[in-house]
Amino acid sequence: MPRLHIKAVYDEINTSVWPRRGLTDLNKQKMALVNFRFLVLLAITQYSAADAINRTPRQQGPASIFTIGNGEQCLGGDRSTGGVCLSRNQCNTQGGKAIGFCGVFATCCSLNACDIRTNTKVAVFINPPLSKESSGLECSYNIEINNNNVCQMRIDFETFNLAPPTTVEAVDNVTQRPGYLCKNDIFRVSNLHGNSEALPFLCGDNSGQHFYVRVNASINDRSVRMDFKLADRISQPNLPQATWKIKVTQLECFNTLGKYRDGILDAITASLPSTPFSSTADRDEYFIAPPGCLQYFPERAGFFESFNYNRGAGPYIANMAYATCFKRSPDVCGIKLTAATFDMAYNADSNLYLDTDCKVNPLVQGKALSEDYLFIPEAETADGLRGSKFCGNSAANQIIASTPPGPLYVHFKSDNLVTTDVPEAGYRFTYNVLNNCNLK
Repeated sequence: MPRLHIKAVYDEINTSVWPRRGLTDLNKQKMALVNFRFLVLLAITQYSAADAINRTPRQQGPASIFTIGNGEQCLGGDRSTGGVCLSRNQCNTQGGKAIGFCGVFATCCSLNACDIRTNTKVAVFINPPLSKESSGLECSYNIEINNNNVCQMRIDFETFNLAPPTTVEAVDNVTQRPGYLCKNDIFRVSNLHGNSEALPFLCGDNSGQHFYVRVNASINDRSVRMDFKLADRISQPNLPQATWKIKVTQLECFNTLGKYRDGILDAITASLPSTPFSSTADRDEYFIAPPGCLQYFPERAGFFESFNYNRGAGPYIANMAYATCFKRSPDVCGIKLTAATFDMAYNADSNLYLDTDCKVNPLVQGKALSEDYLFIPEAETADGLRGSKFCGNSAANQIIASTPPGPLYVHFKSDNLVTTDVPEAGYRFTYNVLNNCNLK
């Protein structure tokens, strides 16, 4: 909407909106001024709201100067330290520290302590100051459900560096040993009423990663707990110092009443708090993950990698089984995957490392053979090689199209076995969703 020219609007009101029907000049001017103020306020509301609506979810602007604590991200006074925008009372109650201002009535709050409890829509947790003397601690965060519409939490590891997963030392004449597990530093999510088993323990380098947690307030699933357990650096001085910055966003499922917002009502209600006519679920819908997905990428292009990819050095973590999913819009027929790195274990050396090379045949179960693989449904390489389970280096230097009839996803599985001289570095893919599934 174009900017208003104040004098032009005033002249319009004064000359045409209020006809001259016996009103004194003074009364006409008073009425014109009142309506002028109303029209200007309405226009500003429409302009601001429409601008907010047209932004993508990753382009939301800074908080208003009248913010009283909306839980959105903010920067402290040094313009580099991140926090969340809360009232001073909320910040103190949640054990945070004020590091700046975000609006006249709110403070930028850094949650860089342990044993924090919060119920804000967005929360950013930062590791407390750590040293060798203070390591060996346990740090917990409790995120309480913001409202009954919340159905998922997205946990973004903006910074995540813990001690790497480890296995036992190799022994002469023994080719197999237990897989790489989180034994020193451990991150876990719990209090999920039986759903916690589906969420892996994490350690190592996972900056830039994320995962989703399903919640259901209707069955008294009112909170999620994140725990860090750190190894003592005095007895193990070679371990890297632990650091983290984790953003937790509570996502609301779509409210059908939001479908009926349109026109000027849409523009006004979009800038107001949640009402029967406006729900933050409208904005959250973009990020809601399909059922069963630990990771979800709604963008049409990007990259994904194994946990503790560690810039190609790995190793990936043992005993994992999870799905990474991608948004399937009506125009999408599949997804193209290109591996920057792909280096996994295998159980048979046939130079193809596909399907039966990646999973043990039931007839030979009980043997110490690897069953690590990445499952890519209905996969076909650009040179015509078809398969579904990829292990070894079978996906390296390949362009792979996955064109399943249903959801777009890949499934990673790792066992609890390491074979000497068989690397388990992991994988990193770039992806693009396709509306033309002929790669040739």
